[in-house]
Amino acid sequence: MKPEHIEEVQRIVKTGRVLTEVADRYSYSFDASFGTHVPDVVVQTKQVDELVALIRLANREKIPVYPRGLATCLSGGPLPIKGGIVLDLSVMDDVLEIREDDLIAIVSPGVITANIHKAAEKKGLMYPPDPSSSNVSTIGGNLAENSGGPRGLKYGVTKDYVLGLEIITPEGELIRTGGYTVKNVTGY
Repeated sequence: MKPEHIEEVQRIVKTGRVLTEVADRYSYSFDASFGTHVPDVVVQTKQVDELVALIRLANREKIPVYPRGLATCLSGGPLPIKGGIVLDLSVMDDVLEIREDDLIAIVSPGVITANIHKAAEKKGLMYPPDPSSSNVSTIGGNLAENSGGPRGLKYGVTKDYVLGLEIITPEGELIRTGGYTVKNVTGY
């Protein structure tokens, strides 16, 4: 990334943090797999509009972007192998709502998987996917890696429990997919 790109990132992110120090960036250079790849910049923000603007910048300037939870994966999924921007989505952990009558959970990407289990159990329900890292992994990372665990053989893995998503496309468009019911025939 060029210095002017980092300056633009800093102008976009008004409510979060932009990490540019080498020590901070190094903390985001690895996961539970092998290899170390230091990003050019790390962004922590809860503001969706800031994330949209960052993705638009990255798309326009052809800067690689790496969404990241708590990086417990063994596959290297969040590793910034070509530098660029790491989006630390683990800070987006404030939405965890269980709607027991509808049998759904509404969660932010940074919610710890075990916390979903616990919230569901309080309502007499169960969230089946149980990756071995569920006490430290985020639901966003589970979705990105399609995590499962031992119960996955009987009940399915993360993808089997997703009814809808709010996502930012690579072009920087915010869209909603699916809905709140299993039989939803509109939209993506």
